[in-house]
Amino acid sequence: MWERNRGDMTVVQSVEEVSVLGQESKSQRSKREPAVYKISISVLLLLLSLEWIYPITSSGQQGSERFLTVMAGLTGALLMAGLLRAGWMLGIVLRLLVALIALCLMYGGSDPAGWALGYPGTWMEDIRSFMESGHFYSISTETRGLLMMCGWSMLMASVQSLVLMRRSVMLFGSATLLYLLLLETLAGLDVYASVVRSVLWILLIQTMLQLLRLLEGGTTPTFHRYPYVRWFAVAAAAAAGMVLVAALPGRVVPVPEPERISLDQIGERLARWAGYTPRGSIPASASVTGYSTSDAPMGSPLVQGSAIFFTAKSPQVTYWRGETRSYYNGSTWSDPAQNFQKASSAGLFRADGWENQTYWTRIRQTVTMERPWRGPNPLFTGGVPLNLSFQDKNEQNEENRMALLSNTDSATLWLAGSSSREPIKTYTTDVMIPTASPEQLRQLGEVRSSSQDPAAIRRTYLQLPASLPERVRSLASDIIQKSETRYDAVQAVRTYLAEHAEYTLDTRMPPRGTDFVDDFLFVTGEGYCNHFSTAMVVLLRSEGIPARWVKGFSAGSPDPEVPGRYVVTQGDAHSWVEVYFPGAGWMPFEATPGFALPQGDGTDAAAVAGAEPGEEIPPQSGGGIDSAGAWLLARARALAAEPWLAAALAAAVLLAAAGAVRMRRLRPALRLGLLLAWPRSSFPDRERLLSAAAPVWAALARRYGPRPPGMTLREYAASPTLAAGTDAADIARFAADWERLLYGPDRPLRADSLEFLRRALRLARRLQVP
Repeated sequence: MWERNRGDMTVVQSVEEVSVLGQESKSQRSKREPAVYKISISVLLLLLSLEWIYPITSSGQQGSERFLTVMAGLTGALLMAGLLRAGWMLGIVLRLLVALIALCLMYGGSDPAGWALGYPGTWMEDIRSFMESGHFYSISTETRGLLMMCGWSMLMASVQSLVLMRRSVMLFGSATLLYLLLLETLAGLDVYASVVRSVLWILLIQTMLQLLRLLEGGTTPTFHRYPYVRWFAVAAAAAAGMVLVAALPGRVVPVPEPERISLDQIGERLARWAGYTPRGSIPASASVTGYSTSDAPMGSPLVQGSAIFFTAKSPQVTYWRGETRSYYNGSTWSDPAQNFQKASSAGLFRADGWENQTYWTRIRQTVTMERPWRGPNPLFTGGVPLNLSFQDKNEQNEENRMALLSNTDSATLWLAGSSSREPIKTYTTDVMIPTASPEQLRQLGEVRSSSQDPAAIRRTYLQLPASLPERVRSLASDIIQKSETRYDAVQAVRTYLAEHAEYTLDTRMPPRGTDFVDDFLFVTGEGYCNHFSTAMVVLLRSEGIPARWVKGFSAGSPDPEVPGRYVVTQGDAHSWVEVYFPGAGWMPFEATPGFALPQGDGTDAAAVAGAEPGEEIPPQSGGGIDSAGAWLLARARALAAEPWLAAALAAAVLLAAAGAVRMRRLRPALRLGLLLAWPRSSFPDRERLLSAAAPVWAALARRYGPRPPGMTLREYAASPTLAAGTDAADIARFAADWERLLYGPDRPLRADSLEFLRRALRLARRLQVP
């Protein structure tokens, strides 16, 4: 059999040699084609890789365009570096250099070179902070970005090597599609277009890889001077047609928006089956409470954090304002038109913002960050900031003169970024806090007296998305219709939310295409501060009352040892509402049940320093270790109370262990069976045949003893011990075919390969150790 095939292959090779001699340009073209294929495949890999980045930057968040541009350039440069014939050491250095350049472009602003000169100091400070705290969050955003880019560089190098060397894109393609589905499922992002494009890129890459195999095997038809041009054109048209057909039904016939693939529902069903309620569980997709400047879609479940964020000294209890947001798009808040101006810490920021000092009072506060605070980041104040001075000093014992960014419209301060990236830790600020009483606020404006509001206020703080469901506007009208003053309208909305919604951190993301407030008010009826505060702003704006969303921290916990000192943790991260009152300015209001503003919502400050009487205090918990310990304890008690559940889990564990052992023994036969069930046109080559059948020799050694040193495989198969067995004929034929395959051509005929695999599969099944 093998000798006949060799003769046939020799004849074929002779014919091909004659064809090659008659075409002088074919050898020259074969030298150019690999580079063409590698570049084409790398370009398609770039497009496929960008599908990992585009969905998370397509929400219009500030800075997303810069991030997408830099990451696209980084990915393209990494793929170009992978095409160079460089050693592994030079390749690592080259990729690290590319990542550093991308980092400078990402965070360097208009002066990347100046930023690069100052970054080594930030790097050393991050190392020191990490060694002291042991926490990843202690390092700067820039260093986290560097680690992310280095990881991305390693991923791109591995993917490019896998595709070009192993000739397969299915692993990376499957990971891409799974990643996109997780974004749609867990984050609620619209990834339909990305999935369609990803399928197209995967098909085109696989087409190029298949063509390269055919060219190497000499089986590609030579009906064109450059056969890959026509092949690729036909494959591209077929792939585009498949994608178009897949997308056509949704374009021709209006299909209702499907609900999200609900892993949450699957988790709840498993939770009920296991005997505990979802309310006590910690979802796998939950985030830890804390402060972030990003404007991500709201609604994901949270786990209470306990790490200290900062401490503060204040003569009065206050909330700590960080940022305000004015633009609501149906899923998140943003503020694209913020007008920041540079300010000096030695001067006065403003002398207005309260419009009438009768309703405000001035206090001084000192904030000490738990870890060094770098720009660009907000500075937290208990009210409208008037001035600010840094208490830190530099190496020359000089006062810190870091530049500040001040927004007089939103009354917020930011620590400006600079090339030196000098951190701050302690600052003192004079702020104005509201002290208006309910009677005073009622006298400041009627409920629909929007004509008294400045045009800029109405233009910015009455915005609502056009997609807001009409039932939300109708509900706002029903709630506020009996209110005579603006203050009464706010209290009516606050009362409605407290009576019709429940506070919880165990939430879910709204289905794709669903308005966040509509889902909260009419579907779930439960959420945390983001849900309540956003709903209050939207309901007030629906009735022409200017309002804005504020995020920062609640008052924190009083230090029992130091009067006037408050400890603010990640668990105190909070959001609330500010409502505009003509003649007084922006007054804060609490929207979340169980929380109470110390001042500003028309109540006495001393009476609401803590939680309001009769209201349920939101659950507090320790860190992740405490939560995990409590969860394990609860599950242990549940198992003790229900023995059948423990027995079922034990049986499942034993069954899984038995299955794992069985799969380990059957793995050689399973691999051979899969290769026989799915033989590709270019399979099998010699290396894969030998690799798949190699476990047969190990099984023979276990059954009949190892092969003595110096004995050939054919002699071992003909030894008396093996020859006396029932499988002697198959073993002898297997050994002979193995030697012919080992020293024969790289690609034997398909029929011979399949016969060799079938014989190896029979032996693998018979030789399993019982």
